[in-house]
Amino acid sequence: MASGRVGRAVAAVGALLLLAGTATQAQQMTGHESKLYEAAKKEGSIIWYVSQTTTEFADLGCQQFNARYPGVTCNAVRASGQVVMQRLMQEVKANAVQADVMSTNDDGQMVILDKAKQLAEYTPENQRDMVPSLLKAGNGGKWSITSVAPLGLMANSKLVPPAEAPKDWNDLLDPKWKGQLAIGHPGFSGSVGVWVVTMKKLYGWDYFEKLAKNAPQVGRSIADGVSLVESGERKIAVVPMPLAEGSKQQGRPTTPVYPASGLILPPGVTGIMAKAPHPSAARLFLEFLLSKEYSETLRKTARWPLRTDVEAPEGMPGLDAVKLISTPTEEVMEQLKEIQRQFRDTFGI
Repeated sequence: MASGRVGRAVAAVGALLLLAGTATQAQQMTGHESKLYEAAKKEGSIIWYVSQTTTEFADLGCQQFNARYPGVTCNAVRASGQVVMQRLMQEVKANAVQADVMSTNDDGQMVILDKAKQLAEYTPENQRDMVPSLLKAGNGGKWSITSVAPLGLMANSKLVPPAEAPKDWNDLLDPKWKGQLAIGHPGFSGSVGVWVVTMKKLYGWDYFEKLAKNAPQVGRSIADGVSLVESGERKIAVVPMPLAEGSKQQGRPTTPVYPASGLILPPGVTGIMAKAPHPSAARLFLEFLLSKEYSETLRKTARWPLRTDVEAPEGMPGLDAVKLISTPTEEVMEQLKEIQRQFRDTFGI
């Protein structure tokens, strides 16, 4: 989870955005949006299962949605990727699905849900303004890219001078970082699963055997490393770069580090459940996640926006200037169970 100060900063940004964004809501709605809103008001609420962001940011998203669409209440259920998926599949088996939409950093989960006929087809109107590469990375009418949070490194700036900071992924294997690293667990976090599969592909499992010798602290969520580095409990962590950039912008003693080989890109996607209890509200919520308003929120909280009409956050490189490494969904799915087993055997957790 992000630190308390990160949470307060997100809340402060949220308060400003809510004040700025509610005055002309009705005039800004398209015809399609207005029709969805009227139908959604009859349903009254939306349940959002989410693992692709922090609890604080998920709550902020719900607050903004609630402010824009009075009468439709957003409720976020946030947990790590594997926990969310397990809960959802239990509901599917019991024929008692509670979630309306699901957001994850593991698009393999969407493939599983789609094969089980658990996803509704819907092509959002707001896709027309998405960054082309993000639109291409979605899946037609089954799921959409709703988050860009590639994984890189974060250093404590007080404890790690710039000249000594790691420059690439292999630098984490240096013995000087023994007991000073923080990583996530692929058995709980979808984005960590993508990271582990990709790193194995780049360097072989020998990489993790060497990494284990440096005794990193292994958390469930990929976001756990943020607070550990901010507090100085660990010097270096593997984290989503928007959280690293946000921490720096909030004045914390941290430095985002972009590995020379590239950032690892887990695709942050959202799909609508086929048996969503609130289907119109679900569609309205997906439109909201792809709206200019939401992309402005992403930008103002040091996250990359999804649309062509919203600039990258100040002080951050644009997506076209960042080297990204992605692994095909099929490869991740094929290897996930095996790398989870290997990870547990190697790290003893």
